[in-house]
Amino acid sequence: VPSLGNMFTSSLKLNAATRAPQVGPARRMPSVVAMAKKSKDVRQVITLECTEQKESGVPGMSRYTTQKNRRNTPDRLEVMKYNKYMKKHTLHRELKK
Repeated sequence: VPSLGNMFTSSLKLNAATRAPQVGPARRMPSVVAMAKKSKDVRQVITLECTEQKESGVPGMSRYTTQKNRRNTPDRLEVMKYNKYMKKHTLHRELKK
């Protein structure tokens, strides 16, 4: 029957051996592959584009990207946003996808 002191010191030696630094590619973290989300997501990314800038002929195009909840807002989104090209707040509408 081994004494408690011998069992304790032998387990320390094993733990010290397992904690030895590894060298080479074995140290790298495994790469994580993310799966693509299904198309049935409730929140979808949309693009808002200025409607007044097309008519004015000012160069450039003011666009914003945001998210919307498809269940709460099934129709097209219209929001007053700042247009940096025209330097004023204008109506921005959701683009078709």
